[in-house]
Amino acid sequence: MSTTPAFRHPRPRSQRGVTLIEALLSFLVIALGVLSMSRLHHHLQAHADLARQRSQALRLAQEDIETVRAYTSLVQPAGAPPAASSYERIEPASSSLDQLGGLRLNTTFQLTRQVDSGSAFRMKHATVGVAWTARDGTEHRAEVSTIIAGQDPALSGALALGPSALTASGGMARSARIPLTAKNLGNGRSVLKPVLAGSTAFVLDNLSGEVTQQCSEVPAGLSNGDLTAEHLTHCSEARGLLLSGTVRFSNANPPDPLAANDPPLELAMGVALASAVAAADPWCGTEAQKSVLYRSGDGIHRVAVPLAAEPARVGAAAWTDLGERFVAYNCLVPAAGDPPRWSGTSTLVPFGWTIGTTAADRRVCRYAWDHDGSGAIDRNEEHPADYLGVDRALLQQNFLVIRGDLACPDGAAPRMADAVGSPPTSRVATIQHQP
Repeated sequence: MSTTPAFRHPRPRSQRGVTLIEALLSFLVIALGVLSMSRLHHHLQAHADLARQRSQALRLAQEDIETVRAYTSLVQPAGAPPAASSYERIEPASSSLDQLGGLRLNTTFQLTRQVDSGSAFRMKHATVGVAWTARDGTEHRAEVSTIIAGQDPALSGALALGPSALTASGGMARSARIPLTAKNLGNGRSVLKPVLAGSTAFVLDNLSGEVTQQCSEVPAGLSNGDLTAEHLTHCSEARGLLLSGTVRFSNANPPDPLAANDPPLELAMGVALASAVAAADPWCGTEAQKSVLYRSGDGIHRVAVPLAAEPARVGAAAWTDLGERFVAYNCLVPAAGDPPRWSGTSTLVPFGWTIGTTAADRRVCRYAWDHDGSGAIDRNEEHPADYLGVDRALLQQNFLVIRGDLACPDGAAPRMADAVGSPPTSRVATIQHQP
């Protein structure tokens, strides 16, 4: 007898939900990642927006700075509208800006300009600040500062000149306001002994021609050409400008300004300043000199030497005395300001003789040269009676001393730069100076 096994149903397994939990965890991780990426994107977008706003704020500040710097005149012209550009109208201001270059900005900028005038020089210190509120509500500010010099805008034309035309070029690649007899030290400076037989020397800036130092205890036996930087050991700062020239004497009747070579009388030079510009007083040195001609290995030289000098002073065996006699003077006039300036009058101070209007006295005339052809001696270079606002060295400010009962002659004044026996290059006159 066969038996068939009874059918048994399989035992059901319990459902634990593991797969569902894993799926939920995966969704949670993905959600966190998406949220983090969203926050990072928002953070980067906010920083990019802030950087753009900061760049726009700096551009607005810079444009305002450039606007005030581009003034067209120093003083506001009469009748000009308030918006006219002038140095005088550079003042504090404030405004709200929501456009840049015709494009609307995503925020409003508050621009504030502060202006402080300098006390020592003609200048203004401008500070432009731009404030704004970012998208997240935080406050921000950018600031730009500059110094604006009060110079005539016409001077900006000098920027179009080549480098060689920016300075007045004289002898030995330096300012034309430095005497040719001054020695170039090769370090941007030159040195000049105002009295060849003295022990004082001036140090000058090659670019501006201004005196920067006054040195003492310089060996008296050295000429300008023999001086070196090693001889300038006792120097003090001295900011000033040179005033120099010659004083010639003529005893002839009538006096001849072209042949004023009579023996010089003893004198001193004085400079009376219109106002005190520095703690130091003007310093002047005078020396009786003569012109000589001598030959050396490098050619023929014409120089001025002390009246009692011998050929050995210039290293020559002999020289030719040209017969010229005069008193050379060099003054260091203190100046102040930027550029340095001074105003005043120069006068001769006689020793052992008098200035007056009789035959026993002497009259002082000044050689005056009408440079600009205006018909008047109205520029400092033309040797006026009174100097006004001198801002550079003045050379060739020459005088003529004649008998007191004679009138100052009109004629052609000699200049040290003219060759011996050559006709004068310009028509000039002598004008009474003292008494």
